Amino acid sequence: MPERSTDLKSIMRSHQLTVDICNDPDLDGDAKLFAILVVTLIYQRRAAGRKDLKRRSMFQQIAQLSNKPAPNSWIRRVIEKDIPRYEPPPTIDKGCLAPMIQREGPCGKRAIISGWDRDPYTGAATRYAFCSRHRNHADDWRIKQNIKQWIDNGQPSPPPNSGGVLRRYLAADWDALYKWAAPYLTPLEGEKPPTLPKPNLRLITGGDSA
Repeated sequence: MPERSTDLKSIMRSHQLTVDICNDPDLDGDAKLFAILVVTLIYQRRAAGRKDLKRRSMFQQIAQLSNKPAPNSWIRRVIEKDIPRYEPPPTIDKGCLAPMIQREGPCGKRAIISGWDRDPYTGAATRYAFCSRHRNHADDWRIKQNIKQWIDNGQPSPPPNSGGVLRRYLAADWDALYKWAAPYLTPLEGEKPPTLPKPNLRLITGGDSA
């Protein structure tokens, strides 16, 4: 009886972990598949009383189960994408971002130069884009000096706003995994703050009683 109770608890933990992974909006489809395969393999081996697999053997089995055309490269990409990092905000407006005086909003005309300005002390990125009318030497100089000072300051970075999500569910030597997946990248400390799942809407049926 105690063994069955332990098995039931293990099943429930594995099930709940899988549900949490599926409902996490910070994981894309590939990351969810990878995490679920890992959880499944770990549960199956522990339920059979077998030791956990080493990383290489684990990845070999995940590659076989993933049904991906290049599974080893896929695994590497999934882990690389999960490296904690700061990413500039998404680009929405592709036109000139110079503010207009006689109306609200940016200019919007075709930009001839664009990029990311950097706060020299925090590394926060701000998009800039100028058309031929609004581009000027003062802004060019300011942006150039900001980036130079940011580099001279050691390229400080804000806290990560992307990556580190798989660590919520899978215990592993993530520093070693990140280095294996992308030795040219340096992970930031911490992880992306969790995004709240979208609420599930339910249709309320029934009516007023007579």
